[in-house]
Amino acid sequence: MSPSSADKLHRRRARASDPGADDVLCYLDQGSFVGLRALGRGPALHLTWLYPHALDEAAVRQFSERLTGGLLGRLLQRSPLPWGRHRWVANPVPGPVTWFRDPLPDECLPQLRRELLDLPVDPEHGPGWRLAVQPLEGGGCALTMLVSHTIADTQATSQAIADAVAGRCLDHGFPSPSWRWSPVMLARDSVESLRALPGAWHALVALVRRSRKGRAGVSRSSPRARSSRDRLEPAVDVPLVRVVMDAGACKRRASDLGVASNTLIMAFTARLALRMGRVDASGRVKLVLPVSDRRSSDRRGNALRSIAVMADPDACRNHPHALQRDIKAALASLIRHGDDLSPLLPLIPYVPLWLARHLERTALGADLPVGCSLAGELPLDVNRPCGEASLLQISPLERYTAAELERLGGLLFILSYRVGERLFATVSGYVPDRVTTRAELAPIVRDALADMDLCGAVG
Repeated sequence: MSPSSADKLHRRRARASDPGADDVLCYLDQGSFVGLRALGRGPALHLTWLYPHALDEAAVRQFSERLTGGLLGRLLQRSPLPWGRHRWVANPVPGPVTWFRDPLPDECLPQLRRELLDLPVDPEHGPGWRLAVQPLEGGGCALTMLVSHTIADTQATSQAIADAVAGRCLDHGFPSPSWRWSPVMLARDSVESLRALPGAWHALVALVRRSRKGRAGVSRSSPRARSSRDRLEPAVDVPLVRVVMDAGACKRRASDLGVASNTLIMAFTARLALRMGRVDASGRVKLVLPVSDRRSSDRRGNALRSIAVMADPDACRNHPHALQRDIKAALASLIRHGDDLSPLLPLIPYVPLWLARHLERTALGADLPVGCSLAGELPLDVNRPCGEASLLQISPLERYTAAELERLGGLLFILSYRVGERLFATVSGYVPDRVTTRAELAPIVRDALADMDLCGAVG
C-alpha cells in the first residue's frame, strides 16, 4: 500500500472512530451554524477578567496572537454543494481588540454587555472571536472575550485559553482556505454526500415519526427567521447575575443533603425556575443538561450531547435525592441509547432553513426548558490571560430582541464552573414584563440560594 493510500485509510478509520478527528464539521457544529443562519442569531461565549491595573497593549496583543495556535485559530468554509458538509479551515489572523476609552465605575460594569452585543463574531466570515478592554475608574480594567459558540464550547474555549497562557502552540492541522468550486472540492464533497445519504434517510423517517407523535400537543406555529422589522429592533441585554461560592462549603452542604455538588446546583436551578414561573402544568421544571463528549485531540467545536430531567422544585429544596436518581438514570440511558436529538442530526446538511427552524422547535419542545450547564473544574491558567486576574466570569451572550424573547416565553440558563477553591454560577434570566433587568433578577437568585441554604456573593 502506498504512503498516500495508507494515509487516506488512516484518516477514514480515524473519522469512523472519532467524530472530532477530521476537517469535516460534526453534525452538531453544522447544526449550530445552520441555526445561526436560519434564526439570524446565535450564542457566543462571553468571558470577563478583572485587573486592578491597566493592561499593557503588547500583553493583550500577545495573548490574542497565541490564541490562533489552538482550536480558536479556524473558521468554517461552506461546501460548494447546497447539501454538503462544511469544513474547518485555518485562520491565523488574531481576533480584533476593541479598546473602550471612557472609564466606567465598577458598579456600571454590567452595562458593558450591552456594548458587546454590537461587536459581531461569525464562524464563517470572521472574526470567530474577539477581545475588548474596558478601563475602570480608579485605574483598573476589564478584559472581555467573545467566542462564537459554533467554533468552540466552554471546554474547548477554556482549554484554548489555558494553552495560549502556557505558550502551547498546538497544530491541529486545519487546511488553508481554498477555492470552494474547484473540481477537487466538488468531487470530494459529492462522495461525502453520497456516503451520508443512508443516515439522512433514517433521520428523515425519525423526524416524520416524531412530528406525528407531537402534532396533537404542539402548536403549529414555529420559530421563524428574524424579519426585517426584528432586525431594526434594538438588542435586549438579557439580565445576568453572577454568584461566587466557596467550593468546599457547597460540597459540605451537598453532603448534608446526601447528594453530589452537581445535584445541589441543579436543585438550586429548579428552585430558581419555580420562582421565575418556568414550570409546566403540574408544577415541574424541565432541566436540560449538556453533557460533554470531548476526547483528547478532539477538534469539534461542540462536543456535547444532552439529557433532560423533570424536577419537582418543592422536593428539591430539602430532599433532592429523586433528582439525583433521575439524573443518573438519564446519563445511563444516554450512554446506552444516545439522546433524542442525535438521530435527526444527519438530516441537517440536506434541509432548507425553514426545516432547520422546525428542528430547533423539535429540540426545544413546547414547554419552558431551563438550561443548566455544569462545566466542571477549569484549568487555573484560564484565569491568567494577561497575568493573574481577580475575577473570572463566563456566560452566554446572544443578540435577542424583545419580540424574540416574547415569542420564546423568556429564558433561563445557568452556567456553573469551578476555578481553584471558588465555585461560580452565572444566571441569565428573562421573563417578559416581569424580570427584564438585573435589579429584578438578583433578589430572585438570592431567594433561590436561600432555599437551598447556600451562601454566595451575588453581583
